[in-house]
Formats: sequence, C-alpha cells, structure tokens
Amino acid sequence: MVKVKPESEIQKNYEDSTALVPGRFEAGVRVAAWQGPALEGQALYEERLRDPDVLSRRARNISKVSDATWRDETISKGKAIIGARMKTAAPEMVSGFRPYRSALEALTLPARTADPMANLMNRAGAVVTAMVDTKKAQG
Repeated sequence: MVKVKPESEIQKNYEDSTALVPGRFEAGVRVAAWQGPALEGQALYEERLRDPDVLSRRARNISKVSDATWRDETISKGKAIIGARMKTAAPEMVSGFRPYRSALEALTLPARTADPMANLMNRAGAVVTAMVDTKKAQG
C-alpha cells in the first residue's frame, strides 16, 4: 500500500506554500525566455490543435465548468485586482491606442446625405477602413 498524506495535510501544505510563491514566481519570470521557445514551438502547436484527441479533451474539460462556476470563480479571483492592474497598464493602453487615435484625427469623413444607409456605409465604412489599415500597419 502506498502511504499518502491526508487531504487536510495536503491542503495545509499547499496553503502554507503560498507565502513563498510570489518571490519564487518573480525570480523565475526574471530569468525566463518565452518568445523564442514559443515561436520555435509554433508548428507543434498547430499540429496539436488539429489532433482530434486534443480537441476532444478540450471540449470535455470545458464541459466540466458551468457558466455559473466560471462566473463565480472569475469574480472572486479578478474583482479585487482588476482595477489596480488596469491602472498600472493605463500608460501602455494609451500608447497602444495612439496610432488609432492619430488615424481618426486625420480622417475626413464624407458629407452626410439624405440616405441613412449611404451615410452608414460611407462614413462608418471610412472609420472601419482607417482602423483596419492602422491595425495592419502595426504588424
């Protein structure tokens, strides 16, 4: 027979380890390289996403989590941190939106017509085209 710790001890050990995790997480991230290995693995990633077993496992695991459970867990884990993380990311968001803002500022919309559908196609279409072109230019 294999000796296994009681669940209560396993849980306690896990919870106790959370005091060590933030520092170890940061230390690991500081020395990690992700981009090169991620790009090198692109072909394997694509191959695995065509594998019926992988797709079946994905569907099976998604089915295990109800919408209600997903909502509850997402709220309990994210609600307390989302505001602070958004505030920290605000300068990056502004910088990322800057090319789109510039494209909109430079855009001259066609004059309105009496035809509401023509207005939609001409004016909104110009905005969409400007945004798509800007996105393509960003790479």
